[in-house]
Amino acid sequence: MQFKLKNINDWSYYYVPELEQRGIKHGFFTAKSPSHTLQGDEKAEFLGAFGLNDFVIMKQEHGVDVHVIQDGHRPVSGDGLIIISKDIAGIVKTADCLPIVICGMDSPVVSIIHAGWRGTAKKITKKAIEKMSEFGVNRKRITAILGPSIGPCCYEVKNDVRNVFMEEGFSDDIFKRKNNTLFLDIRQANMEILHNEGIEDIYDINLCTRCSRDIFNSYRGGEKEKRQINFVSLTG
Repeated sequence: MQFKLKNINDWSYYYVPELEQRGIKHGFFTAKSPSHTLQGDEKAEFLGAFGLNDFVIMKQEHGVDVHVIQDGHRPVSGDGLIIISKDIAGIVKTADCLPIVICGMDSPVVSIIHAGWRGTAKKITKKAIEKMSEFGVNRKRITAILGPSIGPCCYEVKNDVRNVFMEEGFSDDIFKRKNNTLFLDIRQANMEILHNEGIEDIYDINLCTRCSRDIFNSYRGGEKEKRQINFVSLTG
């Protein structure tokens, strides 16, 4: 499977066509799309463009709270969403952090995660997989998609961040060193979590938001307020 760039009206996004063909609608939007607020006319435009009835978007806290969207539940805050109802999108916002979509290929269950370094260190990806398993998802039949994020080329960190990851059992391979400077590979860290959970079917778009500021908003690239939106839903 490969990522492709698609445009619908004003919405420009990356997606994996094979997953959409299996009823998993999803997208990692570029900075050329409308703003991340999705209020007013933008909400109606988004729902109409993607044939959705509703969406859930939260205040993100760089934590590990993962919510299941069912029976009208609308969480106020958190960093992960499990979707089991059709035509309702789960949305996370990013501008360097890593958006991850996790799909149960034999079960009508998908999730989307906002994985910053704190959430990654606390293994929010593992927590989402555990919650998906409660709904009958077979871990051997999960596909994970890693969207655009800041890469190890640009994600400079200090030893205090490295110490947090080491204490949580990550390997030192998730850090790169260049000219006495330390860089975090947040994508590799989450792939470590996925592999440890038995997930092997992983697709990585491998685009750095800071290196690709002509395509994406990047917090470390100077866009302190703007975000991309990323979504996943199950089609009816």
